[in-house]
Amino acid sequence: MLARDTKIYKDCYELAKYVFTVTKKMKAEYRSTIARRLEEYTVELSMLIVEANLCPPKSEERQNILGRDFVVTQERIFFLLALSQDKKIIDEKSHANIARRLDEIGREATGWRKSAMKQ
Repeated sequence: MLARDTKIYKDCYELAKYVFTVTKKMKAEYRSTIARRLEEYTVELSMLIVEANLCPPKSEERQNILGRDFVVTQERIFFLLALSQDKKIIDEKSHANIARRLDEIGREATGWRKSAMKQ
């Protein structure tokens, strides 16, 4: 199965589209810092899914990608998201929407990683 056919990839893609919509509305002073990084890390989540999907299903490499690599990227997004809301760079509704989607993607990645651990 191709990565683009998986639910988690589609969810990451939808999250990225939404993040790009939200960051487009940010003030210019935040576009080159917070907005750019939010966009980059959100796209990185999708790239990690593609990479994990290319690994053998029960491989340690897939576990590592969906473990540390994925979680670090996800936590970076959560950090920037919290900072953006605290500084009133994004509104509460956008923050909640991104956080909800990110939580769902995290649950999907955890399930996928756990299934890769069963050997």
